[in-house]
Amino acid sequence: MSILPNYQDKINGVLSTFDRMIFKGHLGSLYRAGNMSYFLNKERILMKDFPAYAEKCTETIKSHAKEFAAKNGRPHVYLESPRISKEQTALKILEKAPVEEEEGLICVITSVELCRAFTTAKDAKTGKLKIITQTRKCLYLYFYLVDKEFGFMNVRLQTWFPYEIQIYINGREYLSRLLNKAGINYQ
Repeated sequence: MSILPNYQDKINGVLSTFDRMIFKGHLGSLYRAGNMSYFLNKERILMKDFPAYAEKCTETIKSHAKEFAAKNGRPHVYLESPRISKEQTALKILEKAPVEEEEGLICVITSVELCRAFTTAKDAKTGKLKIITQTRKCLYLYFYLVDKEFGFMNVRLQTWFPYEIQIYINGREYLSRLLNKAGINYQ
């Protein structure tokens, strides 16, 4: 049942857009365990050294995220639980400390959550270490931004191999920016 016929006399026009758009990605060449093994071999990293190598890469990413927040004069916040709303946290930060330009970083939020990631395990047949994927906990970085065109949005980055990334754009936010830019009143 559509709500539109009930309010026909009050509606001047109807617009629609996507509710949300989520782009997901990963480093394709590293996404499969076999490809990851090839990469480690090419980089001359022994299987037994993979956990330490991966930890070093993770620390580099975390360090860059903190530096990025500091460079932009924005907060870097760690949430104790993945159940705490990252979006509400970012909106509260934005309310207290608005982004000075029309676009820019609001904050970087970190949270430990479940992920699919690479680790090493002993092969039952050969007894040698091999790369496998497993569900484990890892740190995620959430970069909350105000974009000139898309408005309030975020980028979510997994900090452990294979470094999955997700870009989230809110369609209503995007549509309201288009209408504001065109000088069209709406409700």
